[in-house]
Amino acid sequence: MKKNIVVFKGVPNGISIILDKKASFKDIEVALLKKIKNAKSFFEDANISITFKGRNLSEDEEIKLLEIICKESGLDISFVNKTENVDENENKSNNTDNNVDENSLIPQNYTLDSKNNLTYFHKGSLRSGQKIDFPGSIVIIGDVNPGGQVTAGKNVIILGKLKGVVHAGCQGDKTCFISALHMMPTQLIIGDCLAYFPNDIKREIMPEYAYVKDNQIFVEQLIK
Repeated sequence: MKKNIVVFKGVPNGISIILDKKASFKDIEVALLKKIKNAKSFFEDANISITFKGRNLSEDEEIKLLEIICKESGLDISFVNKTENVDENENKSNNTDNNVDENSLIPQNYTLDSKNNLTYFHKGSLRSGQKIDFPGSIVIIGDVNPGGQVTAGKNVIILGKLKGVVHAGCQGDKTCFISALHMMPTQLIIGDCLAYFPNDIKREIMPEYAYVKDNQIFVEQLIK
């Protein structure tokens, strides 16, 4: 295997991991695992920032690399996706080939704890037509307006008004929940359970959460 497929570099805000652009992803996984085992001194802080550079990574690839780091170091890792040194024309070509949905807000900042739980934090409201899709939990600091859509593999927490569509536990997990400061969604889905909210009924503004019991969605106050 080629040397220096993965290079660690200490930076003021954490660690920069430089990945070989031409190596296969499998080789990168193997090299990263070996590097971490031999360089645990890079991971002395309780919570650090990780930056990947050198090549474009898909969301699944980013998660796999973070899981390797987290498992071997046993630390909580705060990750900010920032790929660099990639040819600009290649980026344009990939975006064209993949038919990227301009209204899809691709998660860029999220955390991975030592139990491999993923949480994506989004600051700002979702307008009509915008959507977020993430395999872990989602926390939105803002409103989800009518026409906005949130899909999560785990839980969804909205620190604002929920007036759009939210699907928690999208892989079929009915133990997930949906919470909002003002619950007036168009539609709630948890696992494969669905609930509609009538738009002609005014509901009191209060923090609430939705959960599944006996294959039905229930909504209760967070503070009683």
